[in-house]
Order: sequence, then C-alpha cells, then structure tokens
Amino acid sequence: MVEIKYGDQYEIVDIAGQTVSEAREQFKAEFGIPDKAKAKLNGSKVKNGAEIDTVLNDDDKLTFAVSRSRTPFLIGALLLALAATGGVFAFGFLNANVTLSATTHGDFATVTANTDDVNFLVHGLLKGSIFANHDLFYVEKSSDWTGDLVITVSLGNAGELAKVYRAFGLELYLEDSNTHLPLDLGLTVDQMVLLSLDYPTANMFYSGASQNVTVKVKNGFYVATHFPGSTPAGGSASPIIFCDVTQSEYNP
Repeated sequence: MVEIKYGDQYEIVDIAGQTVSEAREQFKAEFGIPDKAKAKLNGSKVKNGAEIDTVLNDDDKLTFAVSRSRTPFLIGALLLALAATGGVFAFGFLNANVTLSATTHGDFATVTANTDDVNFLVHGLLKGSIFANHDLFYVEKSSDWTGDLVITVSLGNAGELAKVYRAFGLELYLEDSNTHLPLDLGLTVDQMVLLSLDYPTANMFYSGASQNVTVKVKNGFYVATHFPGSTPAGGSASPIIFCDVTQSEYNP
C-alpha cells in the first residue's frame, strides 16, 4: 500500500508497481494537484524527468506540494518603499454578504389517533382475534408536500405484553381515507406489514398521490400465556401503539 498526499488530502491505495508519473495522473483530478506541484518520495525530491522511471513500492509515502511563493516578501518591501516615499493606496472592499430568501411552511404531515375504544377479552391459554378492520391512525399530507412518506408503527410496551402473550400480532395496511381503497405499498406479495412481539416496529413506505391515508388493522391475533384469573407481575394485556411519520424523499 502507498500513501498519497497533497495538502490536507491523503489516501492509502494499492498502487505499488506504478510510477510516480502514473500516480500523479491518477490523483490529479481527485486531489486537484497542479502541474507545478513537486513530488517527494519518502521525503526526497523527485526530479520532473525522473517521475516516469521512479517505481513505487509498498509502504512508500508520496507527497505533492507547491513551493511557497516569495510574493508576500515582495509586497512587504513595496509597502516599506511607499511608506518611505509618502505613497498612498486606494483601498477596496475586502468582504461582502448576501441574504438567501427562504419560504417557511408548516409540517409536511400530521398524524391523528383514532380514539374509539376497542375492548377485547383475553382468556388464559387461549388463541383469539382482535382489532379486525379497525382504524388506528389518520395521516394527512400537507397540500404543498408531494414527496414520499415512511409511516412507522411501533409497540411501545412490547416487554410488558410479552409477559401476558406468547404471540401477539397486527396485520397493518394503508387505506385512502376518502375512497376507502387499499393503497400500494410497493410490496410484491400482499400490501400489508406485520407488527408483532418479534417485530415490534413496522414500516410502510408510501409514495402515492392521496393526501389523506388511514393506518388500518386488517386482522389481529393473540395467544395468551397466563392462566385464567392470574396476572403476571409487571405484565400488561393492553398494547400501547405509536405512529411516527417521516419523509423518505425531498420532492417539493
């Protein structure tokens, strides 16, 4: 491996066997190495005519640098001469500023939870179904937002649910809130995702045109683990469900 460096830029690459001239040509555009930059190999200068014959070996360090200009010293001497002769400079502006105009809007989407109570009875050591065809959340896209959305639904108390259920799952899908038709999530098998104890977070990627969508439960199921009348310490039979909406592509 060979270390290539120019200014603050450096890279360690496998170019052993190449020449200094080939290395210069390879990194000329990437590092912005000017033609006047001098090459040093392991701290020793490489003459311009020798770059084409100098072969790089493993652990070599190749540095390109531009010789420091003497212009500052010449300017200093000129200023000193003008001070002695009474010369006067016409000073110009050394800085400027510009203001960029930004237009602000509200949130790109809002989320509202369905507050209708859904009660279900859990029997010990029983398999049951819950929440069928139930609205969970309502998502409204901003009228000036045409980009894609990622709608993430999570179980907030999966640890407590695991003490009551051997299995718990919700089949989720998106529906157009106006037409009540299922929406395309880009899935190949079925337009739904599973939220469960094993997978307590489910993502739905939505890129459609509908401004109002509903997060719905197609079906729900559970398998209880406790005996009738008993309550495991610290456990809970009531799921807490969260919904978070983020943008997946900026397309105003």
